[in-house]
Order: sequence, then C-alpha cells, then structure tokens
Amino acid sequence: MERLNRYRTYAHISLDNIKHNGQIAKNVFPGKKIMSVLKADAYGHGIEGVVPAYETFTDYYAVATVEEGLKIRKQSKKPILIFGPVPEGLMETAARNNLTFTVGSLSYAKKLSDLLGNTGNSAQCQLKIDTGLNRSGIRWRDKDSAMIQIKEIYGLKNLDFTGVYTHFACGEGKAEWELEFTKMQFDRFIEACREMEAENLPLGIKHCTSTGGSLVHLEYQLDMVRLGMLPLGMSYSDESVSSLGLKIAMKWVSFIAQIEEIYPGDAVSYGCIFYAERPMRIAMVTCGYADGYRRAYSNKTHVLINGKRVRVVGRVAMDYLLIDVTDVPDVKIGDEVILLGTDGVNTVSAQELSVFGESVSGEVTCSISARVPRMYNQ
Repeated sequence: MERLNRYRTYAHISLDNIKHNGQIAKNVFPGKKIMSVLKADAYGHGIEGVVPAYETFTDYYAVATVEEGLKIRKQSKKPILIFGPVPEGLMETAARNNLTFTVGSLSYAKKLSDLLGNTGNSAQCQLKIDTGLNRSGIRWRDKDSAMIQIKEIYGLKNLDFTGVYTHFACGEGKAEWELEFTKMQFDRFIEACREMEAENLPLGIKHCTSTGGSLVHLEYQLDMVRLGMLPLGMSYSDESVSSLGLKIAMKWVSFIAQIEEIYPGDAVSYGCIFYAERPMRIAMVTCGYADGYRRAYSNKTHVLINGKRVRVVGRVAMDYLLIDVTDVPDVKIGDEVILLGTDGVNTVSAQELSVFGESVSGEVTCSISARVPRMYNQ
C-alpha cells in the first residue's frame, strides 16, 4: 500500500538478477571479452542505476550517444565504444572523456582527425566494416577500393585504432537463407581482417556478434561478444532465456484503481472493440500508452494479478488499461498488477509483448516512458 500511495506505476530493476545473468554470460562465452551494450538508457532500465551491477562482469561498454557514454564514465574507467557518428560539436568532449569513436568512412575520419589536431587531443577508435547490413561502415565489396580507404584512414593523425568490427543483419536467424547470409557477412569480415593484417594495420579487438548471433553462431564470436539483451534477462526467444537460466531484470508494476460489474452486451473502453459475452468484473489499471504500455497491445495481451494471467480487454488508453478479473477471487482495489515480469509460476516477458506490438523485446523495455519511476535494489 505504501507504493500505491506514492506511485501509479513503477519499474523495479533487480541488480542481483543482472549480476546473475552476467555470470551466465561469462560461463557461456569463456575466454571472450564481454561488451555490455547500454544504449537507449540501458534498454529503458536506466544507465546510472544498472552500471554498478554491470561493473562486476563487463570488460567493455557500448552506447549510441556521447551523453550515454558520459553517464557510464562517471562510474567506470572501462572502455566505452560509441556505435554511431559523434556530432562535430561533441567530438572534443568525447575524446577528452576517453570515449572510443566508431570510424565508418574516410570523410568522417578526416573530420575527426582535423578537429582533434586543432584541439590538441587524440582519440581511441574502432573501424567498422560494412559486410552486408548496408547501413554504415567501410563497404567491403571491392577489397582494393576498401583497402585504399582503410590505409588512408590508418595514416591519419590523432586516431589510435583499438578494434575492428561489423554488424550482422540477421545473426540470430536460423532459416537456411539467414544462416547463409550471416556466413557471407562473416567471410567478408574475416577477409577484411586478413587484408589489413597483410598491410600491418593493427586490428585490436575483433567482434561481430550481438546476443542472438553469439548464441546461434559459436564459431563467429571472435575476441568479444556484444550483449545488449542478455544481461537484462532477455534473448532472441523465450526458449533461449529458459535454457540459459536467465532472470528477468525488470518487473513493471501497476495497481488496480477501480472494479466494476458489466453485463452481456456492454462495451469496454474507446472504440468499443470489446463487448462482454457474459457477466464480468472489469478492473481499471493505472497505466496506459503514455507510460509505454502500447496501444498495439489492446485486446491482445495478458497481465498478472495474484499470480494469475488475466487478459487486457478493450483499447489501451493514454493513462489506463482495463483487465478481466472475473475469474480472479478476492481481487480488490490496490492490488498489484504485473505488466512485465514474474509472479509465482507465471511470467509475462518482453518477448511475449513484442509479438503483439510487431517489434522486438528491446523495444518493449525502451518504450517504457520516463514518467515511470525506476527503482533498484539487490
């Protein structure tokens, strides 16, 4: 009741579960460096709150923005890779705080080198090779053309290269065409590494697999695995989570604010997309799409109350959703509703919700809005 008096919804993050998952990663990937990917505010879990747990097993961090990197730097001296290009106005700040740049084009490398030269700074960098995602990086199609660019990049001043990497388009995919495509990308990456070695260009740490790719392709792990979802208790499938023994880090909780009786033929919520076919008890839950419980979940998903799975009925509104508690005995106003997480023997996973939102598990937790307080404990 104390939390009901203070919050309408909140997310609880277990640092113990993150540590547990991190140890599993070290056991599953022995001898490999662990890069913990904390972009998008640690997939919605909150960078500042989770870093102490990550420090127990992480060798390297990765983020999407300088701002995210600086949050980690306040608590850690470990290397931090920025995946994307850094805006020119933040390059000096990133270099001064020892953040590692991704270099994916000759023009970007020249701009970075020139700016650092003007400020008297230097920067650690990693070279990105585009092997088939066709998004960013040095395109490895015509190796002669690619090597001309790479050699020029490595000849620039003020840039110290500590690694080289690529990114798979469908690394967790197990269909025949996906396996073939990933192998093609890996083969291109290995060819690029060999060509660079032949030119005596330092490779540093080589890496190419994220969580799914690391688990599906043991042979592609190289020096380091990039783990975004796994330490948070997520993976490319719920079967993978179960087989690894991962524990979900986040429990998203809301509360019942009102319970009403409705009768056959009564409509529920906006748009009248649900009609009662029997006498029912409908409970109003204090969470909606403005909190990140997506409108796409309307009439499709389940939540947990008193350890039981119950369905969401009607359209999810901005601040509220409705659930069917007809078959839940002793339910009352103030009872906790688990939107994401485990209650007894039942679980609602991010992977489960992602199916109804036509997304991925990472998007589910990233979508939980800033107005949902995050709480941390061991």
